[in-house]
Amino acid sequence: MKKVGIRFKKTGKLSYYISENDDIKLSDSVVVDTDKGEEIGVVAKVLELEENEELEKVKRMATEKDFENQRNMDEKAKEALKFCKEEAKKLELDMKVLSAEYTLDGTKLTIYFVSEDRVDFRELVKIIAAKYRARIELRQIGPRDEVREYPTLGMCGKEVCCRTHLQNFDPVTIKMAKEQGLQINMSKLSGACGKLMCCLRYEEELYKENLKKLPKVGEIVKVKGEKERAKVTSVDILNLNVKVKFGIDNEEEERYETYPVEELKWTPKQNKKEEKNNNDENHEDNDENIVE
Repeated sequence: MKKVGIRFKKTGKLSYYISENDDIKLSDSVVVDTDKGEEIGVVAKVLELEENEELEKVKRMATEKDFENQRNMDEKAKEALKFCKEEAKKLELDMKVLSAEYTLDGTKLTIYFVSEDRVDFRELVKIIAAKYRARIELRQIGPRDEVREYPTLGMCGKEVCCRTHLQNFDPVTIKMAKEQGLQINMSKLSGACGKLMCCLRYEEELYKENLKKLPKVGEIVKVKGEKERAKVTSVDILNLNVKVKFGIDNEEEERYETYPVEELKWTPKQNKKEEKNNNDENHEDNDENIVE
């Protein structure tokens, strides 16, 4: 027996099952039971089963009949989506209905929508259930999930990451942008969903590690081979280069040079007021600017 990770959507989370078919392999399509009902999923991971590990079993390999049934359910879901949009409009509900999906066995219909506020959709559920005779779930999703529903290009010119490979939405904060030396302009830092761009996380660990090796802007440093002191005016975080100003004691002899960080010596200093400001800033970023 094998332990297999099943994905039901292109960027969906993995759900793990036991397969009694030892020949199962990546990209195989299988039918499994989920909390929604029967669904077709694709094998994205094949692992050895650990001793005493208890998981649901894969029901069967997906057949052409299953795929045909899924196509029929998809067509039925499109019809239900259109009907739901019309009824929501009649009931004057403040919601944007995005998509609908049936389980393979047709026992459950899930409809996804977005809204800025909580919506009392009980009457809408009754109307839909009376027409389609299935368990109905209306699920409210956030703006980041909404973008996943449509082919959308990001600022880089490629399709947004949440539609291509991101499985989870990890927190993104303004502090990350500050650490990467980016100008705090929300229109440039926000993605198609209106939230901070997920890609701010991609190089965050590298930036944090490099920042530990660099002096802060405004610090006084000694440069290898130079007698006079210099003041840090800017840092190149990725390349670990530092721009400094000489002549800090004599404005007539001011000059600017750039050096690799290994050619500098300095004593990191941080007074209590500066430390308090940094702590306050971190608190603000974590509490007010996190995008879930």
